[in-house]
Amino acid sequence: AWVTEQLLLKQGVDFSDAPPARRSGANSISAPGACCDDDETSQKKDALASLEALIETDPEGVDPEVRSTADELRASIVSSEPSSSLVIPSARVDIARPPGGIGPALPPGSFSSKRKRGVDEVDRVDDASLVTTHPPIRRAKDGEKMHPRNVFANGNPCFKKLAALYPALAEHVVVTTDGHKTQKYSIDFTNWDSTVELNRALLTEFYGIKHWHLPKPHLCPPIANRANYIHWLEDLLFLSRPSHVLNLKGPEVKGLDVGVGASVVYPIIGAAVNGWRFVGVDITDAAVASAAANVSGNEKIKNLVEIRDARSFRGMAPFAPIEKNNKTASVLLPAIKPDETFAFSMCNPPFFESLSEAYQNPGTDFGGTCAEVSCPGGEENFVTTMFNDSVALGDTIHWFTTMCGKKDTTKMLKKLLHGEKKVTAVRSETFYQGKTTRWGVAWSFSKDAGKTNTTPLLRER
Repeated sequence: AWVTEQLLLKQGVDFSDAPPARRSGANSISAPGACCDDDETSQKKDALASLEALIETDPEGVDPEVRSTADELRASIVSSEPSSSLVIPSARVDIARPPGGIGPALPPGSFSSKRKRGVDEVDRVDDASLVTTHPPIRRAKDGEKMHPRNVFANGNPCFKKLAALYPALAEHVVVTTDGHKTQKYSIDFTNWDSTVELNRALLTEFYGIKHWHLPKPHLCPPIANRANYIHWLEDLLFLSRPSHVLNLKGPEVKGLDVGVGASVVYPIIGAAVNGWRFVGVDITDAAVASAAANVSGNEKIKNLVEIRDARSFRGMAPFAPIEKNNKTASVLLPAIKPDETFAFSMCNPPFFESLSEAYQNPGTDFGGTCAEVSCPGGEENFVTTMFNDSVALGDTIHWFTTMCGKKDTTKMLKKLLHGEKKVTAVRSETFYQGKTTRWGVAWSFSKDAGKTNTTPLLRER
């Protein structure tokens, strides 16, 4: 507790301005060794709450020591607190760890410790004898950060092995030689075809998806990053879920993916890993057709995922407000039947206001049509509309969630949520993929979720 106070002071936190709930723990902090055992857990919670508030204020600029201490406090609280004191609805699962079996098993020898991308001397991979195994290596603490249940948390995929197993990918894998004549295997991430073949191989190798095709130039999302979102949803549902959901795995859990895309990547991973049901919604012919084909072509998930065209489905659109141009000012309502309920909704919204703005990053080529990456008003307008829909829907959806590509959008959304009295719980997450950072925001109108608003997410590390 004393260390925590020093970190907060180091960051310039003035305890005199803190609200009583935040200040109570700080006022009782004394020098190391002076803490009463009976109050230790309470002080840890107060200290953690202060640190988390500080981190949320500036996730990128916060001192690394603050993050490290918050992680240690969170782990200490989870390990020391008896199960009866954790507020988890209908404790049907062992709280010491998330339910067994969440997340796919890791195929042996599928990871590499390679990190750097670059091309010095280039050769194509076409020899199956190149296949070797590599022991898993934990990612650097401050490097690429994955959810601990992500199958890629232990290292990057081994391109050498994948190339030998998947001939279509082998055509895109290059061998680079460094100054020590050490061969490294990678792909050209600025080439859309290369990223598509990599995704196809990863979905087959790690998620058992046999059929997956993507029409050019639709968005080809990085699989590991999208899996992080699914595992975050697992964490949220572990804390609170609809009363009829008795198990975290299986078709009792039903999610809504707004803007499912031609890749239908979120429902694929969620259904393949956890057996969840999904409704995926989109608004273009190509996206709807491709998503439906990717679902129907896989026996493993075809009965778990439904694809809807929001333009014709309409759902609860008649209840949505109308804009001046006579278009429905709604994101969620056209996707939902009046009598439907969902455990969660998820969305990777269009980040930009125009296609030209979206193509300002030459370092990668994950594609993206105009409808996928841009919309009038950009991400902020899209997310604001989603928030307005959520207020109308209430606890029809237990957890509303969205990814944000811009930090300013995240701050704007949190401000809206904290200003809405009906919102009972607000959670946030940071997703890291290489040099890219995305933010996740979740909120709920459920009283049950409100009970867990300050409960740390329980993860298997």
